[in-house]
Amino acid sequence: MREMVVDNIRGDIPVVVIRPSVIESTWKEPFPGWMEGNRKMDPIVLCYGKGQITGFLADQNGVLDVVPADMVVNATLAAIAWLGTEQKSDINVYQIASSVVNPLLFSSMEDFSVHLWRDVIQQSRIAEMTSSDRKLSQKHENICRKSLEQAKYLATIYEPYTFYGGRFDNSKTQKLMERMSENEKGEFGFDVGSIDWRDYITNVHIPGLRRHVMKGRGMCG
Repeated sequence: MREMVVDNIRGDIPVVVIRPSVIESTWKEPFPGWMEGNRKMDPIVLCYGKGQITGFLADQNGVLDVVPADMVVNATLAAIAWLGTEQKSDINVYQIASSVVNPLLFSSMEDFSVHLWRDVIQQSRIAEMTSSDRKLSQKHENICRKSLEQAKYLATIYEPYTFYGGRFDNSKTQKLMERMSENEKGEFGFDVGSIDWRDYITNVHIPGLRRHVMKGRGMCG
């Protein structure tokens, strides 16, 4: 609605609208993994790293639409530069998203709870076998129950994202990149299709999360 208002009152002033999806840590600049604060998917990553959850509720056919922060910045710069070159009084909308060109991939809350509770029971049995102390075993079970509730809480608040069926077409943004020279692409590239998500999450995002958000503290414990 804000975009419609801007378009209605802008007159002959050219406008660029940038629509990024979930913005996460940087891919390359100013250095890999840079971020400020706990972003969208990071509470889940942290809970998993601490052993508080072993799985998560999501649509098996769904995707997670993520873009690194520096690619959003580069696409914004490219859009502004192209608008200045084109010198037309249009409104240009660019979606910076990955769900179409490079998507990042329990079907019900009941199934999810069963999966988690099965893990809780297994951990409790291990504790019972390794300890004859009844109080210690009960304490471990209480911790597991709290972990279960935390996981269910996260699954509930994240459901709009993990079960969202929409896809965001970034073809106009791709065409914007195609207009760039090879040097510009190398310096200010934003090709989300080139991202290896396993490498990004394992070797870029999680180390950045530990370094800049956890401040070097371990995620496990």
